[in-house]
Amino acid sequence: MNKLLSFPNVSTIASFELISQTMNFNDLSHRHLDILVDQLKTQEFDITTIESANKIIHETSHYFDNLATLSGQVLLVKVYNALNQFESNAGKNHVIDLFNILRTWTHDHHTPMLTAEIYDVNFQNWSYSFDKEIGKDIFDNPNDELFMSTTFKHRGNSVGRVPFSIESLWETNAMWAEITYHFFTSYNLGEPGRIVEAHNMQNKYTEYLYNPELLVYSLAAHLTSSFTRLGDIFRAFKLSKAISSISLNLPFDYYSQIKRTRNSIFNGLANNLLEHSTALNPCAIYLTLLENIVESQIDLFKDDIILEIDEILAISGLPDKTVLNKDIKAYISQLTLEVDGPSSDLYNFHKKTGIHLFDVHGIEGGINVHPAFLIDLANKSQACVFQEDVEETDAYRRYNYYGTLAKRMRKKIGIR
Repeated sequence: MNKLLSFPNVSTIASFELISQTMNFNDLSHRHLDILVDQLKTQEFDITTIESANKIIHETSHYFDNLATLSGQVLLVKVYNALNQFESNAGKNHVIDLFNILRTWTHDHHTPMLTAEIYDVNFQNWSYSFDKEIGKDIFDNPNDELFMSTTFKHRGNSVGRVPFSIESLWETNAMWAEITYHFFTSYNLGEPGRIVEAHNMQNKYTEYLYNPELLVYSLAAHLTSSFTRLGDIFRAFKLSKAISSISLNLPFDYYSQIKRTRNSIFNGLANNLLEHSTALNPCAIYLTLLENIVESQIDLFKDDIILEIDEILAISGLPDKTVLNKDIKAYISQLTLEVDGPSSDLYNFHKKTGIHLFDVHGIEGGINVHPAFLIDLANKSQACVFQEDVEETDAYRRYNYYGTLAKRMRKKIGIR
């Protein structure tokens, strides 16, 4: 259950804490962020600070998705209803509801099975098979939510089976931010440094895709890269980010409107998941958008830098982003807590922040801007905890207080 409460980065030395909406960095100080902010002001990004930049951008992407997407705002309501109920000692139904939606969106009960540790970056040696699975609640009772699991095969031999979850969508967005920031920073290097860094980048992020231990997190990008046959990591993750951002934002009312696929990739699973969805199901939307894109055979990368969100939406029969942005903002604005309590002011702060971020970036989630905007967001967020400093900031106090509260909530409803 601990896994449900934080989204670790690839190296697990930083994390986004869902209950407190804080970013925790185990081996960074505030000075690392200050240096990046100075680089942002001068628009001169230094390759020597790429490691700290990647960590901060990665976790801030999770913070962004929690605040600036419709599904993230729905999750915020669940979190703060549960916190208020628990802090007020007013029952436990909202606490149970929170952990149930986390389980529904992460499928942690579906333990990933790794039967081999194969590291082969040649996609032609890989194949996949897909299965429909039934979700479970926190007490391991089957629920009505369906999801897809993927069996990875290397040269026909099974490597592992993992669930497709919202964790993969959040991690895809975070890895897009890392890769794009790294790409643009490397591009400014002179020769031969640019060529060397480009080679290092390709190796690093390809290994991310083909690391068996990270298949849960890389699955969305893995499927997109393979089925669209994009030849480079930069474009594969850019398209994955675009599809993910739409999926995390699309209101449930549009699930009946979205174009059904011809079942060419997922054997009818995308359509089946849509038909059985009773609330937001970003993973079902992701599979549908991807399958429709592949079936359309449209080249979305006429320009290697700009990716037109409206074209992706049109392929699946959805309105343009102007219409959807208006509807999404209306849905977010209408969200409200059912339980008032000690944490209500903090919820209202996060909701207001999220609406502002959505106004700026919309359904595409910043896909066509430099991901350095996440450095600015981290700096202004008052949500970063730097363990090398251990400063008594508001973020540090929230990180500790709500971390303890999360453990007590689990105990209250009888889960570990």
